[in-house]
Amino acid sequence: MLLNSRLAFAILILSILPPAVAVRAEEGKTVNAHHNLRGALLAADEITDARIQQLTAKGTTAVVVVLGSDSKQSDQREQAAAARVLQSNLDLYYWIEVARSPELADARPKWMASLQGHSQWRRFFPDVPVPGDDEVVKTYPWVSIISKETYEAQLKRVRQVLADKPASKGVFLNDLQGAPSACGCGNTLCRWTSDYGKKRTTTPLSDDAAARFVKAVQDSVPDCPVIPVWTTECEEHDGVQDGLCAGVGCFKGICWKAYTAQLMPLSRSCPQLAVLVPYREFQRDLPVYGETAGWIHHAVTSFQSMPRHHGGNAIEASRLITVLQGWDVDETEIAAQIRVATSSGAAGYIVAYSKIEQKWEPRVVKWR
Repeated sequence: MLLNSRLAFAILILSILPPAVAVRAEEGKTVNAHHNLRGALLAADEITDARIQQLTAKGTTAVVVVLGSDSKQSDQREQAAAARVLQSNLDLYYWIEVARSPELADARPKWMASLQGHSQWRRFFPDVPVPGDDEVVKTYPWVSIISKETYEAQLKRVRQVLADKPASKGVFLNDLQGAPSACGCGNTLCRWTSDYGKKRTTTPLSDDAAARFVKAVQDSVPDCPVIPVWTTECEEHDGVQDGLCAGVGCFKGICWKAYTAQLMPLSRSCPQLAVLVPYREFQRDLPVYGETAGWIHHAVTSFQSMPRHHGGNAIEASRLITVLQGWDVDETEIAAQIRVATSSGAAGYIVAYSKIEQKWEPRVVKWR
């Protein structure tokens, strides 16, 4: 009777835990409720019964629906796609792009991140005019949450996107950091700030902005785990003259220090994190990483090594979900990415068949 009572009590406790939340095992290690996640990221109009059958045959366990509708018609497509996934044997997740928001950038151009520090970005955009005293070059269409005005607007937008959506196993929030080429070096992976200069058109927030944003979204969907998606910073070889940072000392400068300061609050509050690792999109298909998609292993292990070098704590690979590149690659390259991600110890992976756009372009905007 005592054993049965304990078993009943254990079942009761498990039944009231929020779905897909990590708990602690007896040995003190994190138990990841998303362990072995094998997801496919798709836009709503790509989710058909035939595609679901195809994914199921490949061993996919979940479909991640891209949200972000800006019209009633788009919202209806997302609702229909979510319902189709729920009717299948696959788990339903959502994906929301945060910082990269053309709608907000067009409506509030002064809220966009800027390019004020180094000028190496101009090697990619040589025809952009030099801004006048009352002008600043902005990074279109990136509206980062690390400023007071943009934080509130983005939070309102994300809540609206999630409103009235069917319940899911989790929500992935992408691009909670600064904008690409944050210091002006031109490297898409340098994204630790939104304004590296004196011409500020927004009010900066503290390093825990991303953690607070995730919590605020989580409060809106208490029964659905919110999982932040993080992007690594530049690497030492990027700093050479013909590298992506073009001679700027980003790697040994502020990039990784600021990165760690922003990541640690998230690490303390979120049991689960995702890592954006589209290796070809980020130009990480380089011989220095060895095998095909070898950079993914480097990116995963950087969560253990780099924070420790900059005053933070290591984040174990078992807490990470890798987001792989499924667009503009073939099946062999997808298989290579999955193999590297799995061997790196990551908890699971999502193959992004729908492109996760990371591009940016400079726009001259009136400062005052």
